[in-house]
Amino acid sequence: MTDRDDRQPDDRTEPTRNSLPKAYRDLDFLNSADARPLRILSEHLGPDARFEDHRINDTIVFFGSARLQPRDVAVKAMEAARGHGGPLEIAKAERDLAMSRYYEQARELAFRLTEWSKGLEGTRRRFVVCTGGGPGVMEAANRGASEARGIYIGLNMSLPLE
Repeated sequence: MTDRDDRQPDDRTEPTRNSLPKAYRDLDFLNSADARPLRILSEHLGPDARFEDHRINDTIVFFGSARLQPRDVAVKAMEAARGHGGPLEIAKAERDLAMSRYYEQARELAFRLTEWSKGLEGTRRRFVVCTGGGPGVMEAANRGASEARGIYIGLNMSLPLE
């Protein structure tokens, strides 16, 4: 049997029509391992319905490291590490500064793609920047689209270890 066994009606009573919730209203069931396929399906259908509501036809998805920083933030962290940090802090700050170029490249690419998309004839909702809504590359892409005065989508992704 499944982990739902402890939610069965009392054995001494006959279940009535209204004694058990509909499965789609039963949060214990919906959060169970048995309902995982439903949760996965809803993660597809939910955003798809919202895209349709907002007449978004196409998306360009950005994903990548959530730990990348903008160059100006990485430069300040480097200066702080050189002033007060030990060798490990300095090495990390150097690595973060080197990697910040990918943040800036994602930001620039999202800006350019948004500008291009806005120039397409006959539509305002084509090739919209779409991210998981997190920091790093996703923040950079959202920033680039915003700087181009375009729309962008953050899908509220979550990672179990983040």
